[in-house]
Amino acid sequence: MNKKYKIGYYIVTDIQHIPPVVRLYPHLGGIVFTNNREVYDFLKTKYIHMNLDVYFSESRSDIHRAIVQRGIRVMIYPSYHMLFRGKAVEIFHGGLSDKNYVESLKILGYDLVLFPGEKTKDKVEESGYLKSIPEWHIVGYPKFDPLINNTLDYTPIFNNSKKTILYAPTWISQNASFKIVKFSRYGESSLELWGKEIITKLHKDYNLIVKYHSRIYRKKGDIYDQIEELIGELDAESCVKVIYDDNILPYMAQSDIMISDISTACYEWFHFNRPMIFANPSPDHYRISKDIRSNTYAWQAGDVISKSEDILKNVKDNLAFDKYGEIRNQIFHYTVYKPDGQATERQAQAIVDFYKRYENIPYLWLIFSSYIFRRWRRSLMKIKNTYYKYFNKEKIGK
Repeated sequence: MNKKYKIGYYIVTDIQHIPPVVRLYPHLGGIVFTNNREVYDFLKTKYIHMNLDVYFSESRSDIHRAIVQRGIRVMIYPSYHMLFRGKAVEIFHGGLSDKNYVESLKILGYDLVLFPGEKTKDKVEESGYLKSIPEWHIVGYPKFDPLINNTLDYTPIFNNSKKTILYAPTWISQNASFKIVKFSRYGESSLELWGKEIITKLHKDYNLIVKYHSRIYRKKGDIYDQIEELIGELDAESCVKVIYDDNILPYMAQSDIMISDISTACYEWFHFNRPMIFANPSPDHYRISKDIRSNTYAWQAGDVISKSEDILKNVKDNLAFDKYGEIRNQIFHYTVYKPDGQATERQAQAIVDFYKRYENIPYLWLIFSSYIFRRWRRSLMKIKNTYYKYFNKEKIGK
């Protein structure tokens, strides 16, 4: 697939949406569109060697015009943000998580959806939306390909004999401390509840990598400032490293055990077949579940921190004996289709096959018909959302 296609990619909210795009780009070429200055700067620095064609504008109207001016036929999205120009392909930036993310009405707005595995597809099917997606395929998880093919490049952070723990909490919503989650002021992130205690309990005996989610809403005196101050107070700068990056896999590769909460990172970690510990963001509410619609389905595969004394004990116990290997691998292979190093090729081929069906359609008609389709689907979503809100409340949030 050496031909460069009239394909665009749209990255909006944060840098964690970059890896699935840079996996595809060498196969398909195209233009990366973004309205996020941070994303633009990150692409132009970390990925300067790829010579990416990137178009930046804070205006959606400008991006719409640029898409048409450059004759883009197919737009690829790693998130549920969408533009109303060209055919739309959803590839997910994660798609493995237990969060109620993939079961969104927004999935109905895409012409083609590419799932990473059976679990994600099943979640969408149980929500009742799968039959309304025009076309979908299961292709695997391209982000794993460099690991499987031994091409993941990284520099070890620590050079000593101590075990390394990776703490990877999910992002904190801007409103989580007030009203967004009725059960807990911490939402799905363990950072505010357990972050400082994890560092305090573990820094003396272990190396600790703290890898924040890339979506960070910062303000003076917040938890991120508090953790920086704590590391200084503990004189732990040599053994606790805080990381901000778009790809967590290089930090997983050099860790012996991971602590997380409710995140795609949990399923990414399962690939390494090493022990996992879950930090419960709301011990009074969250429990382990075997229901794939639950946001704690992954918790079957590890011990759960619900009180302070669990932290060090769980780490020591799991490093000494990994008792969750069987269930962890079962869940991983249900979640990720064919981890064989060929997922990027399958994803790219599915997009090329889809693209070729629209390659020779008159461009103005393609743009007009795609716009009408997208608007109609958007109206359908609003109608269904209203129905769920007033007449079928158990579907809200799905």
